[in-house]
Amino acid sequence: MNEQGPTPIHQLIQKLIAQSPHQHKMVEASVINAWHHYMPAIVSKGTKRMYVKQSKIFVEINSSPLRHQLQNNKQNIVERLQPHVPGYIIDDIVFIA
Repeated sequence: MNEQGPTPIHQLIQKLIAQSPHQHKMVEASVINAWHHYMPAIVSKGTKRMYVKQSKIFVEINSSPLRHQLQNNKQNIVERLQPHVPGYIIDDIVFIA
């Protein structure tokens, strides 16, 4: 036990995740969860697949008009998702066909 008293469980979990070799998958899961939770239903349903690679989110969209609209609002989407992935910087979102 340290001199400051017991450590809260959420701090221990964050420390464990930060040291985990699977941290990338945890970030990816957080991004995907935030995407489906905070984006409108039409966007969520139009998403085929998502993955995270080198601070970029790759999103496969099944509708060209929807993909174009999302491309135009890319910065707003990044600002909407960033608070839900603490400790990870989202540089860009790439929409693919």
